[in-house]
Amino acid sequence: MSINKLWLKMALVSVLTAAAGIIVAAWLIHNATTSGFGQYLQHVAGMNQMMGGNVNGMMGVNETAYLDSVGRSLWIAGGIAVVVAVLIAIFFSRQITAPLRRLSSAVGKVAQGDLSCRVPTGSADEVGTLSNTFNCMVESLDQNQESRRKLMGDLAHEMSTPLSVIQANLEGMLDGVVDKSKETISSLHQESLLLSRLVNDLRTLAQAEAGRLNLLLVPNDLGELVSSVVLATKAEAEVKHISLSLQVEPKLPLAMIDPDRVSQVVSNLLSNALRYSSEGDSISVSVGKDNASGTRGGDLLVSVADTGQGISKEDLPHIFDRYFRGAQKNEKRVGGSGIGLTVVKELVEAHNGKVWVTSAESKGSKFLFTLPAVISV
Repeated sequence: MSINKLWLKMALVSVLTAAAGIIVAAWLIHNATTSGFGQYLQHVAGMNQMMGGNVNGMMGVNETAYLDSVGRSLWIAGGIAVVVAVLIAIFFSRQITAPLRRLSSAVGKVAQGDLSCRVPTGSADEVGTLSNTFNCMVESLDQNQESRRKLMGDLAHEMSTPLSVIQANLEGMLDGVVDKSKETISSLHQESLLLSRLVNDLRTLAQAEAGRLNLLLVPNDLGELVSSVVLATKAEAEVKHISLSLQVEPKLPLAMIDPDRVSQVVSNLLSNALRYSSEGDSISVSVGKDNASGTRGGDLLVSVADTGQGISKEDLPHIFDRYFRGAQKNEKRVGGSGIGLTVVKELVEAHNGKVWVTSAESKGSKFLFTLPAVISV
């Protein structure tokens, strides 16, 4: 019959170890006692003979009974010791495995979808470390689940707005209420582009999470690519009365990039900057060599800086986290799905680059990322 209880296995091992030690000790003590007692009798017999006595030095009935009594006492003491060892082993084995039983119960609850359970950690040993790790894992899962739920609501809101605009205008055109003017069609086109960008971000994030984010790397003029994205964004910036400028360092080496993916990165950063900037603010984009100390040579640096509302100290460490949406200034939501910056991070790191941000609340933000350049041999 197999034993499927850890505490029982530990208790059995402890009992067998104690029993083996007691049996060996009892056997050695019994042999030593018999041999020593025999030698003692021979010594006494020799002394009596020297004094004229008549003792033969052999063990008689009394001596044998004495040795048997000693042997029985040893085995009784050994049996009592085994029983005590069994009780102690069971007690301490159950105490040691109690945290593991609680952990097993908590794992079962998590498997059923209950992410609110936590395991108490009262020790600093390996079991306590395991419990702490489990609690951190469940906390992360709980936060991720909550973020996903918020994301679903945010995505529904973000997608419903342009869809409602497109639907209302199309219905108006069919009913003859809305003019089929160039301005109206242009407005619908902008709404469709918003939906397209959101869908692309979702697809990119899904590919990154599944490990299927494939890049078509080719040598490309990074300055020219960023210029085209900035040019395409100028119209939106002008509508919001936000100044948009670009500075490209001359004679830059080509970058080994996927042009479509990098265009998505720059577009997301510009969209984010426009979203959190107000009328009269400015956005400046620059492309140049990465001359910062401690970085590997051959990298190109792109920065997107704005003078908008900035990012709070609490939100700054989480700004690239999946599905993270920071608190909006004055409780006013300005849109965004919470995945644009995550997509930026995934795409930049897929190019073996790095991305980071510096920001001060009410003073603006500056997003920077590096990309590898083509190193001529």
